[in-house]
Amino acid sequence: MSLLRRALWGLLLVVAAGCRSEPPPDGITVLVEAPPDSLDGRFALTAIGQRMVQLIAPGLLTFDDTSRPVPELAESFRALSPTLVEFTLRPGLTFHDGTALTSEDVKATYDGVRSKALQSPKVDRYAPVEEVEVVDDRTVRFHLRGAYAPLLAELSLSIIPAERAGLDGVALQASHPVGAGAFRFESQPDEEHLTLVPFEGYHLGPPAIPRLYFRVVRDETTRVLELLKGRADLVTNAVSPAVLPLLRKQPGLRVLVRPGTGYAYLGFNLRPGPLADVRVRQAVCHLLEVKPLAEHKFHGLAEPATSMIPATHWAYTPGEGCRYNPAEAARLLDEAGYGDPDGPGGLPRLRLSLKVSTDRFRKSVALVLQEQLARGGIAVEVRSLEFGTLFNDIRRGNFEMVTLKWASVIEPDLMRNVYHSSNVPTEENHWGGLNRGALMDPELDALLEEASQVELSERKAAYARVGARLEELLPYAPLWHESSVAVVSRRLEGFEPSAHNFISSLARARKVGP
Repeated sequence: MSLLRRALWGLLLVVAAGCRSEPPPDGITVLVEAPPDSLDGRFALTAIGQRMVQLIAPGLLTFDDTSRPVPELAESFRALSPTLVEFTLRPGLTFHDGTALTSEDVKATYDGVRSKALQSPKVDRYAPVEEVEVVDDRTVRFHLRGAYAPLLAELSLSIIPAERAGLDGVALQASHPVGAGAFRFESQPDEEHLTLVPFEGYHLGPPAIPRLYFRVVRDETTRVLELLKGRADLVTNAVSPAVLPLLRKQPGLRVLVRPGTGYAYLGFNLRPGPLADVRVRQAVCHLLEVKPLAEHKFHGLAEPATSMIPATHWAYTPGEGCRYNPAEAARLLDEAGYGDPDGPGGLPRLRLSLKVSTDRFRKSVALVLQEQLARGGIAVEVRSLEFGTLFNDIRRGNFEMVTLKWASVIEPDLMRNVYHSSNVPTEENHWGGLNRGALMDPELDALLEEASQVELSERKAAYARVGARLEELLPYAPLWHESSVAVVSRRLEGFEPSAHNFISSLARARKVGP
């Protein structure tokens, strides 16, 4: 039994022995691993930030577990031509401040985020939009510069009041966000605490939860203890799989699982250094034993990945992934100029660093990767960083290798954001580009652009070509797709985990009991 599990069993014994709990507050407490980077959807980049924003300020549409677009603030939408999409808003929509939400607000939101003056890290995503046209109070049209298949994925952006959509409204929206979501902002006394209350004017009816308390708890042991003591009601995808059997035995808790689209990977920095050589990246990949790691570390809650796209996705094409082959890894390292200096078990061929968050489980995974690479002659220094520091380092290219995961993969055009050479984070784009490893490949750029412009019936074949080129370049070593797991207290009923790690079902959940 690991030290973490022994510690948690010890904590459980203390709780079971009669340690008194503080009474829960008048509401539901949700624990998160890190504070949101922003409560303004135009600036939120982290999964935590975007999930919270969905509760406050949803967009025209959202996505179901099959990655199909479904209306949210929109009542319906339709393509009038390959370059024209029309949305009809739900009748009677209002913002949290009581003002009506109309097509003018939709236009102002998208005109604002497309403005260079706003300095949104998402501005480039809307380059295909030529004009947003207001037809009437409930009808708005998006005119495109050309055919753009992934458009709908970008139209889930939070809709905010027109008076906040420009540069003058950025500070106010960040400090006191207003939207038309199920919950409205009440307070945020510091970055580690956020309180939301039901919005009586929500278009699907006010939520039954009287208050939502978000608390940042960075340490997993503390998160588990808070659940055991009854001081927390919901933790999503922030409890190690090894701990879940312990929690399943507790009468006051439930563990809910759903197949997920989360994607874990080992990311490489392709800027000058050893990993700029694709042979070194391939060697690293051949030294990874992904399947046994996924089976034993995740207890059946992860599937080995061959690419960013999960097997359940419409765009999935089978690939090879990281095939364990230490002999091939040795050959590649020799060819790249990293020969074995003194034979097996002696000095390493080369040294690399691997950055990871302070989360104990993620760090334990990194240590297994360290051991696997060491057997092949690659010495790895694991550096554990608080998530905010880690995220900032990654955005600015201050890493060699990093283990991270995409919380969800819905639209395969995400690959264009992650791998296209125009999306390398820089000061000019406010470090918002997602190509954090700085992959530069004109052939891949052309394939990604083609995939975003082809007819819907041709998209799967186009992404198969993208996948084949990515296997050659290997900017990421694919690890696994993780299940979506929620630990829920008995006080919270009706919450359902999402394949994409959304928490929007809190709008339909309810608090029961004291």
